[in-house]
Amino acid sequence: MKLWKAATVAAGVLLLTGCAIDEQIFVSNITDSHGRACTFVYTSTEGQGWGSGRDIDVSQLDCEYPPPGRSPGPPTTAPMPPPP
Repeated sequence: MKLWKAATVAAGVLLLTGCAIDEQIFVSNITDSHGRACTFVYTSTEGQGWGSGRDIDVSQLDCEYPPPGRSPGPPTTAPMPPPP
């Protein structure tokens, strides 16, 4: 639950500070090599001009060990819905 709270707060901050029109915001969950469940928010922007690739900015990384007797779920990535 704490991971989702952090992701929600991070997404809210990103939405309130404003983003370029061509930016996409994603929330990803992974399990690292130590068995911790990690959540991070990243923005993806298409490059401008010839030879420019995609620019990705990762922020709000939060990792925690699962409670005793529990294991992290499968990795997921989901786009954030556009602001209303």
